[in-house]
Amino acid sequence: MAGAEHDPRGDVRIAFTGSATINRKDWGVNWNAATGVLISDKVTLEFDVTAIRRSS
Repeated sequence: MAGAEHDPRGDVRIAFTGSATINRKDWGVNWNAATGVLISDKVTLEFDVTAIRRSS
């Protein structure tokens, strides 16, 4: 959890950050060098998520 606070409307906002490293070939993404694009087999996904609990 990155933090939590009340916004000007009184709603509570909570922020989360995270990351995951995957092997793209495990997901069937198999581009070859013939396309002219070189991408590592391992790809890091980064997430920034905000959840809002609205006041009633």
